[in-house]
Amino acid sequence: MKLDRRQFLTGCLATAAAGCVTTNAKSTKAVCDPNLVALISDIHVALPFSEQKYRTGREYPHVNNTIQKFVSEILALRPLPANVIALGDISLAFAEEKEYALCRQFLKPLEDVGVTVTHAMGNHDRVDEFLTAYPEYKGRGGFEKKLVSEVSTPHADFIVLDSHVECAVKERGKYSTCTGYDLGAKQLAWLKERLASAKKPTFVCSHHQAPDLKISKLIARAPTVFGYLHGHHHHWMTNYIMDDYGKNAKKVLQFGLPSFGLDNDVGYGLMRIEEDRAEVTCVARDFYFPLPAEFRPQEGGPGRRPASWEAFRKNWDGRVITFAFDK
Repeated sequence: MKLDRRQFLTGCLATAAAGCVTTNAKSTKAVCDPNLVALISDIHVALPFSEQKYRTGREYPHVNNTIQKFVSEILALRPLPANVIALGDISLAFAEEKEYALCRQFLKPLEDVGVTVTHAMGNHDRVDEFLTAYPEYKGRGGFEKKLVSEVSTPHADFIVLDSHVECAVKERGKYSTCTGYDLGAKQLAWLKERLASAKKPTFVCSHHQAPDLKISKLIARAPTVFGYLHGHHHHWMTNYIMDDYGKNAKKVLQFGLPSFGLDNDVGYGLMRIEEDRAEVTCVARDFYFPLPAEFRPQEGGPGRRPASWEAFRKNWDGRVITFAFDK
């Protein structure tokens, strides 16, 4: 039986007070649903200004509390998602080691109950600093300074690409040097081979959009690819990737995730995967820019939240994005 949107959210966002279902009486691991995936992006862990080696220009007092709040919400899901896929930009700006240590600390409660967290790299990230907190990623994918992961579920696979480009060490601390994106020739060649051999419905994931990486035609022409997932813009987004205008032309739905707490659209997605489709329910928790209302001095005093912000949030909250798996 297919659940409607309200039933899905009611079931998934149940409070932990209902009790943690375990696999057996002695187990401390909650039951994880292999067909449920939490999608997050742009975590942007924020160090206090006084602790920043490379100064970002201001404090971000709301970010870390929001990250931890959302982690608690995911932990309250029953069943839990077996996987969380995070689509890059773990660092606030300049890839400091302390930021990655904090990220692991914030997400560790998920790992402790058996949820697998898989990270992509974003344009604000650096591999060496990331590896200080996540040493198990070293060599993942087999590419120098590129970390590529794969996530397998019963009905679909996820290919998590690395689109970040690292700036020279002497250029760190400048926002203009944190804007690069590229897969590189070796990763691109591997992706072509991987998609050619794919058997199950496949989602290709990266921090950046497919057109930016010049892989739109590759994605659209791959017969098993039915979705492309990305972050970067801090906005809920949908559009289409296409290969051509011929009579056999194919389009693939591209879906963008919001930030996990920094600014603009704020929230995460919950993907339910079935044999013939995957559906992402948008959990739109907030909208603010550049800071939440309580930290934003303005006419009328702090705490005055523009009506447009709530409208932006409501436009997406509970919305379901469907990826149909064509036979």
